[in-house]
Amino acid sequence: MQFRILGPLEVMSGDRALSLGGFKQRAVLGLLLLRPNQVVATSELLGALWPDESRPMTARKIVQNAVSGLRTTLSVHHTRDEPQGAGAPELITRAPGYVLRVDPARLDMTRFDDKATAGRAKLAAGEPAAAAELLREALAEWRGPALSDLMEQGLDWPEVAGLRQLRLDAMEYRFEAELACGRHHTVLGELNSLAEAEPLRERLSGQLMLALYRCGRQAEALDVFSRVRRALVEEHGLEPSRDLQALQRRILHHDRELTSPVEEVPASVRLLHGTSATGPSSTGRPAVAAPPAPPLLSVAGQRPERAAAEAPAVARTPHPAPARPAPAQARGGPVLGRRRDVCVLLVRVRARTGGGAAVPEQLDVPLNEAAASLAEIVEAHEGTIVGSLGYLTAALFGLRDDWAAAPLEAVRAAFALRDAVGGLPGLGIEAVVTMGRALVREDSAGAVSVVGTLLDTAQHLLSDVPPGKVHVGPEVAACTEGWVRYRKVARGPDAAAKVREACALHPREVPVRGGEAHAREHELAIVSSHLDHSRHHHAPYLVTVLGDQDQSRSRFLTEFQHRVGRLPDEARVLRPAAPEQGGYGLLGLTDALLDAWAASSGARRDAPVDELLTELVRGAAGTGPTGDRLLRSLLVSAPPFHAARPRAVMDVWKELLVLCARQLPLVLCLDGLHLADESVLDWVEELVATVEDAPLLVVAGARPQLLGRRPLWGVGGGRTSMLSLAPLPEAPAAAPLRVAAAGHRRPAVHQRVAEVPRQTRGQGWGPGPGDEPHVERRIAR
Repeated sequence: MQFRILGPLEVMSGDRALSLGGFKQRAVLGLLLLRPNQVVATSELLGALWPDESRPMTARKIVQNAVSGLRTTLSVHHTRDEPQGAGAPELITRAPGYVLRVDPARLDMTRFDDKATAGRAKLAAGEPAAAAELLREALAEWRGPALSDLMEQGLDWPEVAGLRQLRLDAMEYRFEAELACGRHHTVLGELNSLAEAEPLRERLSGQLMLALYRCGRQAEALDVFSRVRRALVEEHGLEPSRDLQALQRRILHHDRELTSPVEEVPASVRLLHGTSATGPSSTGRPAVAAPPAPPLLSVAGQRPERAAAEAPAVARTPHPAPARPAPAQARGGPVLGRRRDVCVLLVRVRARTGGGAAVPEQLDVPLNEAAASLAEIVEAHEGTIVGSLGYLTAALFGLRDDWAAAPLEAVRAAFALRDAVGGLPGLGIEAVVTMGRALVREDSAGAVSVVGTLLDTAQHLLSDVPPGKVHVGPEVAACTEGWVRYRKVARGPDAAAKVREACALHPREVPVRGGEAHAREHELAIVSSHLDHSRHHHAPYLVTVLGDQDQSRSRFLTEFQHRVGRLPDEARVLRPAAPEQGGYGLLGLTDALLDAWAASSGARRDAPVDELLTELVRGAAGTGPTGDRLLRSLLVSAPPFHAARPRAVMDVWKELLVLCARQLPLVLCLDGLHLADESVLDWVEELVATVEDAPLLVVAGARPQLLGRRPLWGVGGGRTSMLSLAPLPEAPAAAPLRVAAAGHRRPAVHQRVAEVPRQTRGQGWGPGPGDEPHVERRIAR
């Protein structure tokens, strides 16, 4: 007969589950099994089954009947089902209560404890593989929360809570053993889920950080530390333990001791590094021994994902770390890293197929020439190659002083590479340019590496680029539209990403790098001084930047944005996308704000809207009543709250922006306000006029027509100023620029425009005249 309490209460006789009677009888058995072979007082049974104030007069009699029923059940089934001589469970009366005598080997709780104890001993003895096996066996005894069927009826016993803690402890020891065996890829999913459910268990969070780091996801590992610290500070006013803080510092400096003794490196998680497979990486970490990297391109012209699937098995097997670590000086010293805005150029060189294809032996010379051209052209356009692997080469732009010119330089480099490599016999090229925030590291020797979802986004876009083409992300297209001729790309389900094909440079002189930024230095200093004023006085401020040329005004705001972004610890910039055509209302602004926040915070680009909103609200307002209230206002089902009452949602956004600004001074850049409807303009003025005690700078970009609609815009209150951008002689007469933030559009659930009451449209409580495209676009996705 087997007794199971690590899950719903069960007593098994052979392969049959016994009927244990009603709830009170099962509860008495559950409590006796929690203390096997120990006396449980009747008073304790009574207290466990009934609160003092609601205990019936017949409570003792009910317990006695339950014990009598259990005795009969256990005795009958043992006599009938158990072999002769087997140890029989006994439920006997012993003052001041009862004791259940049971063979410890027949109780799953005891088996779990024995195996977990043995596993911990093996781990302490330096045998992680044996420890992991024992701990896995121990945890296999669990079928769910202990006595879950009884706990769901409202019982709450401290012994059950203790069992839950023992289970979590065993899981942490098992993760420690698995990590010591180099199985970080195996346990990463479990660690992620458990750490999210138990955010205050620092040991568990440290194990997740280590697993992410060993999987090459350093930025996410550091995000885990930030999440834990925020939870500890907000809920208990405590800082993380010294051990967890030390682990964070070691990850930041790529401490070689964090490297797994046996690293499993699947092809899908290899990172781009600027060194060979067997030498030290550009980040300073000891590289894992690996077979030689594939050539720069596949002679057969396969895509990378296909080539990875067909790679030899040796490329996916674990490899031990080098026996003798290289000295720190040879590794380039400690690695320094910070999140910053960059442009990524991702290039794939490949063999031509069809009539122009070459045999492998004929490609050696063109391949060498292609590699030389890549290095020369990227350097000529102020870029930095951060790694090459197989078909791919990645380069960063914007690491030097003139960030504003980085998107255009990256596109120009892509054109130059297309022309240079495309002219080589037997070779073709595809390229993609995108921009956003990423964690950029540079060691003391000058080697640069980049980590973040920006590379994933670039690789995803590159997978759909036809041979000989250059595609760019929507943010890059917006920043360079005055200089580059683009056309739309049909991308099926990804059409909302607004990817563009770069066709050619406009037939005009390309501006000298930094020329316009230098000419606008005085205006930039004025806006910067207003940020200092807002930060010093802890008060909101509105700066309106007027300019007839959309492109010039956009470049000005971009330059200011990235000057502020160079000091991420002093202020944060939020730049929602401006309207692409026509006007836009509050609903469009809510979408753009969420997109911009996701981009500035480094959130996963494929994350659901609910997840992004939860992360935003918890980061700004915490887990208390305020955070719960704001989250309830934003997380909606049907009918869509956003579409029906956008003004109410924007009031929530106003509160969130204030909370964010009180954590770190905030700059909110809103361009194209001359296209916005009246509800948006009202909201912006109220944001500055009504907010108190928050360093919030609102930079509003618009054409002078805004003053024709609002003659008193920005007048009064002492918190506003206006700045006019005079046309520069060298500014090109480009087509109106569609300004985009570093963000992206996110799908969400919205009601169709036809379902919104007509009487609410255009009144600030429903979609205005410019909101229909936003609603319909989100429905289409």
